[in-house]
Amino acid sequence: MPEPTPSHRCPVAAIARLAEQLRHGAHPATLTGLAGSAPALAVAELSRLLPRQIVVIAADQAAADELTRELLFFNAVNVSPFPAWDTSPFEAASPHPDISGARLETLQRLLQGSPCTVVAPVAALMQRIIPRSLLTGASCAIKPGDEPDREALLEGLVRMGYTNCPLVEERGSFAVRGGILDIFPPSLPRPVRIEFFGDTVETLRSFDPLNQRSLESLTCLNLLPSRELILSPAALQEFIPRLKERADQLDIPADRRRQLVSELQGAGYPPGVEFLQPLFHPGLQSFFAYLNNPLLVLQEPDLLRQAAQQHQTDVTSGVQKAAAEERLHPAPYQLYLTQDEFSQLLDQQQTLALRRLTVAGESSADLVQIRSEDNSDLRISMARDQQHLLGPLAERLKQWHAANWRTLVVCHHPSQAERLQELLTPYGISCSLGTTDPFGPEAPSVHTDLLLVIGELSRGFRLPESKLAVIAEEELFGKRTRRKSGVTALRTKQILASLAELKPGDAMVHVDHGIGIYRGLQHLKTGAVEGDFLLLEYAGNDKLYLPIDRLGLVQRYAGGEGATPAPARLGGPGWEKTRSKARKNIEELAAELLEVYAKRQASQGYSFSPPDELFREFEATFPWEETPDQLSAIQDVLGDMQHSRPMDRLVCGDVGYGKTEVALRAAFKAVLDGKQVALLVPTTILAQQHFETFSTRLKDYPVSIEMLSRFRSVKEQKISLERLKEGKLDIIIGTHRLLQKDVSFKDLGLLIVDEEQRFGVKDKERLKQYRASVDIMTLTATPIPRTLHLSMLGIRDLSIIDTPPVDRQAIKTVVARDTDDLIRDAITRELERGGQVFYVHNRVHSIGIVAERLRQLVPQARISVAHGQMEEKELEKVMLTFMHGQSDLLLTTTIIESGLDIPRANTMLVDRADTFGLSQLYQLRGRIGRSTVKSYAYLLIPGQGSITQDARERLKIIQDISELGAGFRIATHDLELRGAGDMLGPRQSGTVADIGFELYTQMLEEAIAGLKGEDLEERCEPEINLAIAAFIPETYIPDTNQRLVLYKRLVQADSNDDVAEVVSEMHDRYGRPPLAAQTLARIMELRIRLKQLKILKVDADGKRLCLAFHPRTAVSPETLINLIRTAPAIYQFTPDHRLLVTLPVNSSNNDTLEALASALTLLGA
Repeated sequence: MPEPTPSHRCPVAAIARLAEQLRHGAHPATLTGLAGSAPALAVAELSRLLPRQIVVIAADQAAADELTRELLFFNAVNVSPFPAWDTSPFEAASPHPDISGARLETLQRLLQGSPCTVVAPVAALMQRIIPRSLLTGASCAIKPGDEPDREALLEGLVRMGYTNCPLVEERGSFAVRGGILDIFPPSLPRPVRIEFFGDTVETLRSFDPLNQRSLESLTCLNLLPSRELILSPAALQEFIPRLKERADQLDIPADRRRQLVSELQGAGYPPGVEFLQPLFHPGLQSFFAYLNNPLLVLQEPDLLRQAAQQHQTDVTSGVQKAAAEERLHPAPYQLYLTQDEFSQLLDQQQTLALRRLTVAGESSADLVQIRSEDNSDLRISMARDQQHLLGPLAERLKQWHAANWRTLVVCHHPSQAERLQELLTPYGISCSLGTTDPFGPEAPSVHTDLLLVIGELSRGFRLPESKLAVIAEEELFGKRTRRKSGVTALRTKQILASLAELKPGDAMVHVDHGIGIYRGLQHLKTGAVEGDFLLLEYAGNDKLYLPIDRLGLVQRYAGGEGATPAPARLGGPGWEKTRSKARKNIEELAAELLEVYAKRQASQGYSFSPPDELFREFEATFPWEETPDQLSAIQDVLGDMQHSRPMDRLVCGDVGYGKTEVALRAAFKAVLDGKQVALLVPTTILAQQHFETFSTRLKDYPVSIEMLSRFRSVKEQKISLERLKEGKLDIIIGTHRLLQKDVSFKDLGLLIVDEEQRFGVKDKERLKQYRASVDIMTLTATPIPRTLHLSMLGIRDLSIIDTPPVDRQAIKTVVARDTDDLIRDAITRELERGGQVFYVHNRVHSIGIVAERLRQLVPQARISVAHGQMEEKELEKVMLTFMHGQSDLLLTTTIIESGLDIPRANTMLVDRADTFGLSQLYQLRGRIGRSTVKSYAYLLIPGQGSITQDARERLKIIQDISELGAGFRIATHDLELRGAGDMLGPRQSGTVADIGFELYTQMLEEAIAGLKGEDLEERCEPEINLAIAAFIPETYIPDTNQRLVLYKRLVQADSNDDVAEVVSEMHDRYGRPPLAAQTLARIMELRIRLKQLKILKVDADGKRLCLAFHPRTAVSPETLINLIRTAPAIYQFTPDHRLLVTLPVNSSNNDTLEALASALTLLGA
């Protein structure tokens, strides 16, 4: 074999030698000396040189995940993760479907016997798994042209753990609609749509669960079970006697046992049922039974031994806990291997140990050493007053290039690669952005100093003998936390959509008739014609049937928290009065807004310079990966600062979404340009928090920061004020103390206001004085409705950050009965891992009793109590001790809803969760889960008694959406209205409650445009009565809400393309549209042309069409006169300005539509 050169695919000759030894049966072999991600490179290389099953064993899940990412980057053969369940042994919770999916897919791959690289933590390998024979029998393949027995297939899906639901959005679910079967196997990234023609599978397509549209065609679908448990009727029958025997051994009452069986017979899966696997499938096998002549790679064998020991301890404590809670569980040996069994199984296979250090005394026969270095010496240190921070790095890169090294820097994101290229170009380093895989067969032989590639790598290495350096961008600028994308965002969207769905009983606003109650979609037949109508009920039980082509006239009513509207009287003068009163109020607001806007446009502020190298370096040290919204907010702010007009921008985003970073960058930019920055916050606690954040982030830079608040003595405040006046202080953070007369700046350039709506009127007046001359940026966590921004755009600039924060671990939400054991366990578990706990109890009068109960349950916890009736100073003291970790448990009312960010608090218990609103539960739960450890939210419901159906729904939704970010979106529904109220003031809020939010924003837009002198197009909603059946039949789409959504989209369509899009979506999701739906689409296309020409109404009576025009119609008199002159037999014009079109005798529906289409063409549409 030729000696590899640095550009050769095998970067280390030693690995090729090692592969040769392993091929000849060396055992046990050891490879030492590899740093960073070099072990992953070695394994990837071996996977190419030895086509066989390789199993890499890591100590824990985090190490396994990192290894998986690295192996994928180095292009190992068929990387297959085999994760451990994300639950503790015998816990009453089921593993996440994604985890089960990944495990089953890997097992399936092993069954096929093809070479692959499996990565597994010790815990995953110490658990026994479903027998090979069972998995082989439970999976099936489907291809176009197959003729499966559909009934048997659907029954089989239920047995394999799939749940039947109306819409497939989550892994492990399926839906049947006519000849279409949608299914989401956990092992696939996207769900699959199977379309049958009769009994034959016609097509297989993957589809997007977000919009339910098909993507690419598939040639074959491998259907695996959705859980690691197969519920065949036979297995269930055999399970019952084993269950009885085990329950008797554990003294578990018979009714609990029966309840479990009936749930399983109804195809329900109680949480944690997977732990009963041994009772379903007694012959569980070890993972090793699936392997065929594998090579086991042991990453740091000593750590693996410790992990195996720890796992055994976890199993023992899991058993004790299950026994204490009288939960059914199998004997541990039936589900888990002991440490000894595990070691024996390892010894039976060929192993390769990977060690960082070479240990003296190890047999050197099969020991391969490779010299490598890690990149810790490349970390860029942020020294004060130092320009050219990247100088030392650039020097190293040049030396390597001169010595003919191949150097790669791996960035997570193209924007980071571009930023690094920008930073290095001034040093004369030539960088090229690599597009091909640097470790693939077409590895580029680049002659630049540096190759930048995109990939998921957090650590690199250097191999001096091979002249190869791989550097992760994180090693230069500090660790970044990446975001996970996945089905979660989509699930959120789906739930949001369902909240936005109309339910009978909801209030709706009809532009002409006012507020009515929606009573459903009704299908009516009048004579030979039938169609769908929206039924609205008004005062006095008056009913209004609204044809679906008039949907544009109604909106769902949203009027703020607690606003319950009374239905209007149909045809009465009341609604007209309400509307004109609203119009007057709205016009006043519009005039006020425009006055502020005009002042801002006229005044001159300071234009800041564009970002320089030091600023770019500061950006690169941000420890998280920016979200797209955050990046655009930062660009908006920097753009505003460079403009000579004073900035007035509102940045809106939930706590923890990265608003502070936007403010930090603006502040840093201002200080670099020699200006001072003031940050104004509503509470002392927030001042402290911001002060700590700013100080930490800016500690390596020449920036001076101080705080003005009650936490500073009078003397300290005086010194700060003098330094501020002399210009020796760059950034001052403070409460409304900053707005007092004695505060003066030498050169204030930027004012940042946090939560402006929480300041009083006097403070706001003082702020207004700054608005015309200083750049102002306001931060708020109360979401503000997007529609409101549109009308305010151009008056106040707005940036919204609503991508959730980095995938800190999703919060595990448990709805549980309130018992002493549960509370004690939850608190103790959190304290044992060094964290803090929130306990929310929302009644001040009984908070003392709860405090006493908690002291008895967890005497070791330091408990502090906070509620809104405390003295402000006292409350601040309590909050601060908690913030600084001097108390363990904060018992509090909902005053913690907004603003606080305490990363160490990761468990929350909410007492009587059934009494809280959805957005409150969200806001509360958003206080935890702000770091990288798993967080727990326990929503406690009363031990006895039942909770209302409504509360059950709310708790279900909040349990389903465990991601952060979803909260911002859902809570938006109630909160946006609160935000609108804050932004508009109390008087306007009353108006919103009167006419509903959507109509309010529409009128506000009209008023602003009117005052600006812009010509506003009058809306025209044509009324179409053609006596033709045009609707979406219930037999075609049974779900009322789905039909309504499609109707609304058809009515809102602005072009034929929009209509075609909806029709193709219907075809894709539900099969070929029936005639009535096709006719509806044609009429909707004609409706668009009627709107363009401003024709108000079209009637047909079988003999002729009658068109009524809007006073400002787009049809010119000349066109009409010409039409009547050229074909007087067909077209006549009546004295009341209507156009009559004669139809052919005995005309069909098609003739009527054709006649209307040709008339519209002649009229100019």
